[in-house]
Amino acid sequence: MSIAATSGVVSNIDYESLITQLVNVKRQSITQLETEKSTLENKKSAYGTLNTAVTDLMSAADDLKSADAFKVFTSTVSDETILGATVGSSSSASKGTYSVTVNSIARSHKIAADGVASDTSTVASGPGSFSFQAGAGAVQTVSVDATTTLAGLKDAINGLNAGVTATLVNDGGATNPWRLILTSDNTGTANAVTITQNDTSLAFSTTLQAAQDASIMVDGLTFTRPSNTITDIISGVTLDLKSSDPARTVTVGVDRDTAEISKKLTALVDNYNAVISWITSNNRYDTETKTAGAFFGETVARSVWDDLRKVMQSSVSGLPDTMNRLLHVGITTDKDGVMSLDSAKLDSALSSDFDGVVKLFQDSATTKGFGGLVYDAANGITDFADGRITVKNEGLAKNISYIEDDITRKETEVNQYEEQLRAQFTGLETMLAGLKNQQNYLSSL
Repeated sequence: MSIAATSGVVSNIDYESLITQLVNVKRQSITQLETEKSTLENKKSAYGTLNTAVTDLMSAADDLKSADAFKVFTSTVSDETILGATVGSSSSASKGTYSVTVNSIARSHKIAADGVASDTSTVASGPGSFSFQAGAGAVQTVSVDATTTLAGLKDAINGLNAGVTATLVNDGGATNPWRLILTSDNTGTANAVTITQNDTSLAFSTTLQAAQDASIMVDGLTFTRPSNTITDIISGVTLDLKSSDPARTVTVGVDRDTAEISKKLTALVDNYNAVISWITSNNRYDTETKTAGAFFGETVARSVWDDLRKVMQSSVSGLPDTMNRLLHVGITTDKDGVMSLDSAKLDSALSSDFDGVVKLFQDSATTKGFGGLVYDAANGITDFADGRITVKNEGLAKNISYIEDDITRKETEVNQYEEQLRAQFTGLETMLAGLKNQQNYLSSL
């Protein structure tokens, strides 16, 4: 006989309810372990997020360690119909104003063959070749024969990808309107198209556009370049020539990009505040729900805040008292530990003491600025081998694993306990059934 029903057949005892209650009492230790595991998992997750936040702060600090971080410039052009100007990220530009006159822009060589009746007209009477050259490049050759059409020749030329593009146009003429045009892929006189062998019936007698170099005057000096994109006249600046007007002078201005510098400092402040905000929001105790945040009472999280705060509020050794703290560039801290950046004060510092601002953040042979100080502090906290968050999470992971093992072991014990109860109650019910049978027998005598 087994205890499968909700109550004993003989005793009418609700064994299932009784077993459930007894098993639940036995499971209380497992419930406590599961609660403890959940708490540790929440801590581990919170420390993982904190590690990401500190890593982001380290990245923002890394962007400020080098003097090149502040060598960012922006450009202005007085007439963008003539030319455009962009400053590259090579940090080789310098502040200045330049007078530019575009005498001529660079042009590609473009020649046209005499017309034929159709794009399917054949252009050769027998086997031969059509060869051409772009500038000083290698001579390129396509084979032709009596079946070669104008369109076929165009496709063969383009198939070489040899610096010359072939196109077909219909000029609208009453007879022979289809013309093959060869255009150099690159501008400048050095890239002119030359036909070196022509075994076709086509005569390239028309120059649609002569090859031409760009001629540009910068601050009174004249330069000739094969391209309209010029990178080697004004250091760090790319000029994009759009049109020419020898009578017009365009002013190109290059200045420090204070907005970009401000953006980098804002990233440092914002990422620092993200770390502090995460620690603060997880370091509370709710008296109503009687629940503690993941960092409540956690010394590691608190030490992260303390160490970063000390660095951010420190001074850079070896720098003058007028430019050795973050407050000198407008970065201040309120009573809650939250930092903010005063853009007006930063702009003033950049204008009055640009080199001092650079030294405040850069790592050099003689000083370690805030870029390096914050980077080192954050790196020590997050180091994958022995950073304190890494070590903390490793410890939490081990404890979680131990608890999981305990839960597995206790689950086995509870299952065995339930089986024992069922066996005992089955035995009890069997014994009661035997006594009932004896009672009935005695009663029948």
